[in-house]
Amino acid sequence: MAILLGFHDIVIWIDVIAVITGAFLPFFLKGHFDEGVINFPHLVERFELLTIITFGEAVVGMTYFFDVTSFNITSILVFLIVISMFGSYVIQIHNLVNHHRVERSLRLMFSHYFIIISINLMTVAFEWLHSGEVNPHLEIGVMIISLIVFYASIMANKPYYKEGIKFLNGDLVKMILFTAVGSFVILFSMENIYLFLSGILIITLGNLSVLAKIQKKYLK
Repeated sequence: MAILLGFHDIVIWIDVIAVITGAFLPFFLKGHFDEGVINFPHLVERFELLTIITFGEAVVGMTYFFDVTSFNITSILVFLIVISMFGSYVIQIHNLVNHHRVERSLRLMFSHYFIIISINLMTVAFEWLHSGEVNPHLEIGVMIISLIVFYASIMANKPYYKEGIKFLNGDLVKMILFTAVGSFVILFSMENIYLFLSGILIITLGNLSVLAKIQKKYLK
């Protein structure tokens, strides 16, 4: 039985390694590739739909924060967090990115792996917050990691920007600053749910404001 169990574990790990290798190895392979076979607009559209579905699932997973009989500030803050994250994604991927281009699109594909993962991690962190059964340190750590991964992943697509749009060093500094300050607030929130949510909002609304400013500046 022990031998069979060991063999079963090995097979599972081989499967996991095979999936990860198949997903990420193309990013490191160099050589001739016919970029014309990639329909970039269609690919962006597919990933946008997948992300919208993931955000929808996140909202469904947070329904316990919304009670029509006792609507409170917590519900509003949670809703603002999701909306501001979605707004950042829409501005960055849908509005600023040039969809009509010929690309191998690996950056787009791999970044969306992590975008989806980060949204799901955020949902899990909120579920832990509501249940109150998980160590606050773990909950805080997962939330901060999910937010950092989310914004790093959407910003990884800035090389696809439309012609003339520039992401300046000052914009990067602002996003890092908002993320750092928000993370600091989250770290010291512990049992205070309002402080916890406020820290998240500093990150999400702050980064949204930076992207919205870029959009307003370059897209008339």
